[in-house]
Amino acid sequence: MSWDEARAYCRENYTDLAKVFDLTDMTRLQDSAQNQTEAWIGLYNITGGDNRRWHWSLPGEEYTENKTCWGAGQPNDYSANPENCVVTGDKWEDYPCSDKFQFICYDETMKDNKTFHLIETSVTWTQAQNYCRQHHTDLASGLDQIYSEEFKKLQNSKASKVNLWIGLFRDSWRWSDGSNFSFRYWDMDSFNDGVNNRKCATTLLERSGRWSSAGCDQRKPFFCYDGEFTQIYLSCLSNK
Repeated sequence: MSWDEARAYCRENYTDLAKVFDLTDMTRLQDSAQNQTEAWIGLYNITGGDNRRWHWSLPGEEYTENKTCWGAGQPNDYSANPENCVVTGDKWEDYPCSDKFQFICYDETMKDNKTFHLIETSVTWTQAQNYCRQHHTDLASGLDQIYSEEFKKLQNSKASKVNLWIGLFRDSWRWSDGSNFSFRYWDMDSFNDGVNNRKCATTLLERSGRWSSAGCDQRKPFFCYDGEFTQIYLSCLSNK
């Protein structure tokens, strides 16, 4: 079905198109894929700069506007490319996500064992996020982490203070059921951020479940979820 037809089907028969809170949810989708290679999920793009919303990379961490964190005049979208990712030095500044900076990862191996790791290699924001998720937990996210004593100690450990990526980003993608989940799992080799009418999200099940964008009128199999509190992910039977 097209993305709109799939959403209507899910709403009529279940709850909505599938939403994804974290990698555990993504694994559940893959496990119920029934040998499909690609399928719609409930993420779509509302194009336009004014529709962008700020999110923290770490699932479950909600962004609350706090002007005192930002530098003077920030965020300003100053460059020719959209400035959708954030660095911290003395204050926060928005930069294009394709720029390269060092970064700090957050690690939570146990409930009471939270640590940070300064990575002194300059990479893009997405590369930094991928590294943190693969080797630790995620990019440092949320005011409690960014302003913790341990974070500040790492930040000040360098001879001169440099800008560091943190887990704050903005985009214009929304979940079909209105959820505010910030989790994103893009395959950057194929992702096209809403350009050329590629405004609906599909999961590439043969690429570790990573996501890409596609034209919403394309016909694909899709995932529905069912349940108000406990999500039970179900793959539809075919893409008739």
